[in-house]
Amino acid sequence: MKPEIAAAAILLLFIHPAFAQAPLCIPPEEPFVPADDAVFGEYGDLVAEDFERYFSEVGPYIACLDAARQDAFDRAREVSAQHEAFWKRADEMGLKEEVAPDADPE
Repeated sequence: MKPEIAAAAILLLFIHPAFAQAPLCIPPEEPFVPADDAVFGEYGDLVAEDFERYFSEVGPYIACLDAARQDAFDRAREVSAQHEAFWKRADEMGLKEEVAPDADPE
């Protein structure tokens, strides 16, 4: 992982707590394949290693995205339950019409 990306990710965790709730999924860096045949021949072994690194990192990256997606669904369910409790409480307190957003803001 590039140091700049890691530093930015850590900074975001401290600035906004919502970022800490979901995993931070950073895609693996894609391999560079030289277009020039001479360079390709010279660095082909390094490019091959880079492809192996990429494919070994892409699986965990996709797993991270899946976990973040699941976290988002779980959080949406929690907020939906809070929303339902809000309207129930507003109704019990006789405030349902008072707190309801206007359908037509004008």
